[in-house]
Amino acid sequence: MNQSLKHVFFLQAIFNEPPQVRPWTFSVFFFIYIVTVTLNLVLILLIILRKQLHKPVYIFLAYLLFIDIICSTAVLPRLMYSVIVNNEIRINLCFIQAFFISFYALMEPYILAIMAIDRYLAVCHPLRYGVLITNSKAHRVMWATLCWCFLIIGVQPLLLLRLTFCKDVLPNVGCLFIAVAKLSCDDITVQSIYGLVMAFITITFIITVVIITYGLILYECLCSTKNSEGRTGKSSSHIFKHLSGSLFYLLQPLANPIVYGFRMAEIRRSFQRLWICSLRLRLSVVLKWRASIVLPNF
Repeated sequence: MNQSLKHVFFLQAIFNEPPQVRPWTFSVFFFIYIVTVTLNLVLILLIILRKQLHKPVYIFLAYLLFIDIICSTAVLPRLMYSVIVNNEIRINLCFIQAFFISFYALMEPYILAIMAIDRYLAVCHPLRYGVLITNSKAHRVMWATLCWCFLIIGVQPLLLLRLTFCKDVLPNVGCLFIAVAKLSCDDITVQSIYGLVMAFITITFIITVVIITYGLILYECLCSTKNSEGRTGKSSSHIFKHLSGSLFYLLQPLANPIVYGFRMAEIRRSFQRLWICSLRLRLSVVLKWRASIVLPNF
């Protein structure tokens, strides 16, 4: 075991404000973290509990929201600790943070590409969609993607274990594998080549999938408009509805739970039903409690 595993790194200080201001900074990060995790968890539970949402598109969305929770948990608690306590981080914790940040950065584009393929099948092969994409197939695809990303990212900490670190100041507020590798006095050519190759493969795959799937969707839309007016009036609205929803998945989600919660009508209706049921339940509890109160006789 390399002795450098006992090493301590210093993350880049994000704020240099006076100590009396730091609790407020911590509160802001804490609020953002709680809201992010809560919104993502609410939508995930909604997808799990509502049978109407047991569809491949919502299964993919649930995994996307779960990845967002992983990213927030990997970054924000560490930032809060740096604000309140100090910006020191042990090398093993640094490796863990770098792993999950890299896992998120790799996994999310793959999920968005899979969702693009799902929209292509829904638009261009609507009659066969239920056979081509089932709930079980959706889960298998996502688990295969998870394993693939774990395998790719898992190699990077193994490559770093053979290095000896002679510097201890990271230029970021969080740990990244390439930034950690640059703190070593050893040759990091292998790490650099591996990172570039994996990034090239991922970017090439994502761009290829997006261009092909949405190119075929646009082609289907253009072909539909050249057909008879009767067919166009019925099918083009269906196709453009899916197209607008498909293009929406291409946007890098800054706030996935908020965006998808308001964008997807089925989730919005399910959330409204759940909210109404909870209100009715609370109202019935209050009424039963008031009915159980026995006023004393004078």
